[in-house]
Amino acid sequence: MAARFIGDRAYLADLYRKRFGRFPDLDHPSGFNEKILVKILGDRRAYLTLFADRLRVRDYVRQRTPSVVLPRLYAWSDSAASLPFDALPESFVLKANHGSGWLRIVERKDDVDQAALVRLAAKWLASDFTIVGREWAYRDVHRAVYAEELLRDDAGGLPPDFKLYTFDAKVRLIQVDRDRYGRHTQVLYDPQWRPIAGSVAAAQGEPLAPPAALPRMIEAAQALAAGIDFLRVDLYEIAGSIVFGELTNYPNKGLNRFRPASLDALLGNWLTLAPTRPVPIDYRPETFSGM
Repeated sequence: MAARFIGDRAYLADLYRKRFGRFPDLDHPSGFNEKILVKILGDRRAYLTLFADRLRVRDYVRQRTPSVVLPRLYAWSDSAASLPFDALPESFVLKANHGSGWLRIVERKDDVDQAALVRLAAKWLASDFTIVGREWAYRDVHRAVYAEELLRDDAGGLPPDFKLYTFDAKVRLIQVDRDRYGRHTQVLYDPQWRPIAGSVAAAQGEPLAPPAALPRMIEAAQALAAGIDFLRVDLYEIAGSIVFGELTNYPNKGLNRFRPASLDALLGNWLTLAPTRPVPIDYRPETFSGM
């Protein structure tokens, strides 16, 4: 409750201080984290809300990158009790539309307490995600919960998550996350798949071969980020197809624990903030077409 009465700038500056032991320079930002905080505080372009809306962004992805596959959307609702659990498949992912990290993987529906899932979804719907990190883009996102396809790789496990960092619509860094809900590891690469030493928010992982779809992934990410100062595009490669994950405006709320710390400066040099630049995006609040 106390957090509600603290201004956004003071609140974010204190979060940064608690994480890194010093206050950020929000008047003259240089590092990537500082610039993301400035973006949270001052960038008010409508497309940020579109990208944060997990349901409506699906239409944007269809328009910009028709070759990218969207995970199957089984059901969505703004009422937890009205989700048709009986009609859902054996496995799925339950997610919240209006926040990040609010999800529950359901491996076998018969092993899950449906009432507990309803309570969890209801908790999400009653929660204001913007209180935690003051991420402006989520403030006008419609509160909803939805059930989406649980993606699997060829071995039946969770596929690697390819996070493509685009700066002025150019991919400069690719973060590969594996086993995010177990022994979470990361490996960083440049667009030519040359390793970059370090990690963003997990332990250093083992190298892996470049995905066969890497050139198409880069092309898709750059198409989705056309005209935009910064956007992280999360994709998967499954059976040769590129599958959409999400679009991220503010990675880790501008509190990334870069290892080494010099990565913060490197990414900061790539990011030129352009909070008033017009972006040619056909933004209509009513565009989400449902199933």
